[in-house]
Amino acid sequence: MVDKDTLKKIFFLKDLPDHVLEKIGKIAQIRTYEKDQILYHQDENQNVVFMLVDGLVSLNSRSQKGLSMTLDEVTPGRIFGVPALLNDACGAFTAVCAKPCTMIALSAPKMRDLFDEDFEIGHIFMRKMVEMYKSRREMHTKQFVHSLKTHPEIKRFAEY
Repeated sequence: MVDKDTLKKIFFLKDLPDHVLEKIGKIAQIRTYEKDQILYHQDENQNVVFMLVDGLVSLNSRSQKGLSMTLDEVTPGRIFGVPALLNDACGAFTAVCAKPCTMIALSAPKMRDLFDEDFEIGHIFMRKMVEMYKSRREMHTKQFVHSLKTHPEIKRFAEY
């Protein structure tokens, strides 16, 4: 169980009503992880949604040739692993603790059960997820466009 004051440290949850936080807190757990510990692997089913309280997590992607690249770093207050809320969802990244970490872990099956039991919580949570994905999509689009503009080979191609 996780108290509502700890849950409010997570940006995704901070504006939720206390009664919603209390229900989420009943199924949440505080977990600690060591540096270099892998939380989940790319393309494997996920069953846990994570919320970073303290530490740093790298979200890495591995190419077909085996090259690994860090595409994002999760800082305290952020949520990740949200695709676990979908049945049989696979992670797009490998999540690795870049430092020792303290996290709030939410069982995805228990969260789905909570959404089925309390449609208000499901609606609030899913609306927040859509807002989060919209924000991330906009950020990643800006990063992609910037990369295209500054990549030397693409820049050279555009000059012709």
